[in-house]
Amino acid sequence: MTDSWTPGAVDALRKKHDLPFVRTDEQGQVVEFNDRFRLIYGWDDSLVGETIGLILPPEFREQHHAGFSRFKLTETSKLVNHPLKLSTICVNGDEIRSEHFIVAEKSIEGGWSFAATLRPLEGPHAC
Repeated sequence: MTDSWTPGAVDALRKKHDLPFVRTDEQGQVVEFNDRFRLIYGWDDSLVGETIGLILPPEFREQHHAGFSRFKLTETSKLVNHPLKLSTICVNGDEIRSEHFIVAEKSIEGGWSFAATLRPLEGPHAC
């Protein structure tokens, strides 16, 4: 077991209705997001089933993929459960600087789920 994940962490983030929320499966495919995410970043249901890399700046995607792969091998992370200031790509290509808080949770069946809240730090929805 690792201290990088906490049972119930994904649901706890999901309940923060005032913050954009997005969740992926262990392959990095988007499986859900909330209405705040839709409102602020403009994505619609076509994002479900796509790689989370679509909402990451292009220059960060390779690092993200490497870190994601490393986590799957080691089940440890220095980035999970810590606020990170990153940019989020909107559906129209704009970038919004956001504070991401990422959690990882392992299911009873052994599969991983990753979720994050993305608090906008700039623009009309900054909080």
